[in-house]
Amino acid sequence: MDNPIVTGRYERLLLKTARDLVRIRSVNPPGSEQEVIAYLLDFFRSYSIEAQSFEVEGTRRNIVARIPGKDSTRAIAFTGHMDVVPVSPREALRWTSDPFSGEISGGFLHGRGSSDMKGGLASAMVSMAAVKESGAVPPNDIYLIATVDEEDGMKGSKALLKERFLDKLDLLIVCEPTGLMVCTAGKGRTYGTISIQGGTGHGSLGKGQNAIDLARKLMNLMDEEDFSIYEGTEYGSSFWQPLSIHAGVEPCVVPDELQLKFDARLVPDHDPRDIWIRLDSIIKSLKLENPGYDVSYVIMDMRYGWKVNDDSDSLRMVREAFFAAGIPFSTTFFAGTTDGSILRRKGIECLILGPGDLSCVHRENEKVKVSELLDSMRIYIGIMFSE
Repeated sequence: MDNPIVTGRYERLLLKTARDLVRIRSVNPPGSEQEVIAYLLDFFRSYSIEAQSFEVEGTRRNIVARIPGKDSTRAIAFTGHMDVVPVSPREALRWTSDPFSGEISGGFLHGRGSSDMKGGLASAMVSMAAVKESGAVPPNDIYLIATVDEEDGMKGSKALLKERFLDKLDLLIVCEPTGLMVCTAGKGRTYGTISIQGGTGHGSLGKGQNAIDLARKLMNLMDEEDFSIYEGTEYGSSFWQPLSIHAGVEPCVVPDELQLKFDARLVPDHDPRDIWIRLDSIIKSLKLENPGYDVSYVIMDMRYGWKVNDDSDSLRMVREAFFAAGIPFSTTFFAGTTDGSILRRKGIECLILGPGDLSCVHRENEKVKVSELLDSMRIYIGIMFSE
């Protein structure tokens, strides 16, 4: 179905919506998405677009908007998260503007969340508004899924897995920042907390059963682990690394307890369960060589990598939307994990496509090109009318 919409009419609305969202401090943690939730509900109500909220925890709710299509047994969905990572006091000093200003200058929209990913979310919202106002009925139902907690435990997308509307989705477009390249693959991830129990003692009497000492040995063994079969692939390499350590009672006491958080990023064909098999082997050898210690772990999450075949019908539709909009089409892979990593557990084909640059997010002076915002709307609308 041809795209009947003149997108130029909606450019000012898109920039206003994106600026409005950036100016809302929906930081997570602690999980302050409530003002964005209210904004989305008001937005969809103003365009007579059906929207529902789905409880996640407390006042944190996912928003799901829908435009009915000619065939309501099938659907295409776009998803974006409403939370952003915090700006630390030290990071704030490195910003050249207010992190929540939503300033537009030099051809960019600036601010926390501009790339990750309120720009993409705004583009999908305004695309739906344009479709609704056109009066044209798309071939299939169109959904927008706005989630909470993507930047932490992905509680929002996990809560949606029980909802039946997901069963009819043929394609999920994740509006994360890709520079408008189409990501046809995504890495996996698994992470958790390792706990080490040793024994306390006076600091002057030697190491004893120092939990930090065993953690050092454990990290050395992790560093020596051979991931060579998962290195140098077209999707990069698998690796794991420690991200935080908490231990110690006070300066004169040998620490008897330690928690080490670690994270593994995996190429698509690397099964996350392999990480825990490797860790089991390391822990077993450590305990044999260091009696008197106890080592255990808690798995926080396992997210599997994924790939979409080159001959996928969904990829064909997206490619045609690019060509119709006169925008160059190219593919790549996504290094992080997204809500799509969770929602694809329902058997939904997933592609990641959005405005912004992943290299400038979660840091000072985040920004997104205005031209990419506008082009993303043209592409999204084209996809909405694809069949």
